[in-house]
Amino acid sequence: MKIVVDTMGGDNAPFINIDGAIQYLNDPKSNGEVILVGQEDLIRDELHSRSFNSPRLHIQHATEVVGMNDSPTRSFKEKKDSSMRVGIELVKTGKGDAFISAGNTGAIMAYSLLSLGRIPGVDRPAIGAFMPHEDGATLLLDVGAVAEAKPKNLLQFGIMGSIVYRKITKTDSARVALMSIGEESEKGTPLVKEAKRLLEAANIDFFGYAEGRDIFNNKFDVIVTDGFTGNVSLKLAESTFQTLFTMIKSRLDRPIRLIGAQLIKPIFTELVNIFDPNNYGGSPLLGIKGISLIAHGSSTDKAIKNALFEAQRFVNSNLIDAIEQEITASLSDITYTAMDEEIIHH
Repeated sequence: MKIVVDTMGGDNAPFINIDGAIQYLNDPKSNGEVILVGQEDLIRDELHSRSFNSPRLHIQHATEVVGMNDSPTRSFKEKKDSSMRVGIELVKTGKGDAFISAGNTGAIMAYSLLSLGRIPGVDRPAIGAFMPHEDGATLLLDVGAVAEAKPKNLLQFGIMGSIVYRKITKTDSARVALMSIGEESEKGTPLVKEAKRLLEAANIDFFGYAEGRDIFNNKFDVIVTDGFTGNVSLKLAESTFQTLFTMIKSRLDRPIRLIGAQLIKPIFTELVNIFDPNNYGGSPLLGIKGISLIAHGSSTDKAIKNALFEAQRFVNSNLIDAIEQEITASLSDITYTAMDEEIIHH
């Protein structure tokens, strides 16, 4: 197994990518090899400064870098030797099994789609994110790939989400729900109502509508929504938890409170770790014919290490083959209407 890392992608590149790769390779649970793609001299200097060498670490030279503000389609045409494009091409040609980048999200999506192509039956890819709760995690998708979705897009997201959840958790079923503003069937936008009709007809365990609060409980395993709503939900959740923990910490400033703080410190630390996005590595781009993980631009070395382990799990679970095989069967009884093929505005 060879996992490709866009070493030049991210706010803190290349340092965090190199450190994350080293941490992964040093972990006894890792069983893959890592290909660092980027400016070779720079990468070698950084590895030398860390006195690190491993037969499981490889370097693929690339001269260009895709910036956070670069146009995805323009840079794809003009920066043919970028670390992002070279890295994804390694997956396309079979020299790599998965790709990870903390770089320009739009570019990762465009490059992955243009280079690797779509899985048959999937019209648009989706980004999935695992949201933690007391008993595990809920898979929320889409969290940013398709801002304006069609009903058939939400159907395909639900099918892919079910497959991913079952493969990763090694369970036989996944409870799928559709994000709405209430559990009642008459609630929701025209898009949501039409998507519900499609999901009810699909060969998955569909449980109807979910509300925003259901993301962080164990009511459903997969929650489907459009990329605009999903991205807002993801960013709101991250900022809420960060603000909450900061506010609690800032109020532990009196002697009597400090005594209590010492007693709850282990619990507080555990909760901070649970909701730290760096513990979840990257978000998979689902629907393309290859494994491509999108990490936070502000990722730490811990996030890159965890993204490498996530890629390892996806490769070991034969995720792409499973989606290709199951989505055709799940769509076999679906009949699309004209409305399903259109973006439905409120």
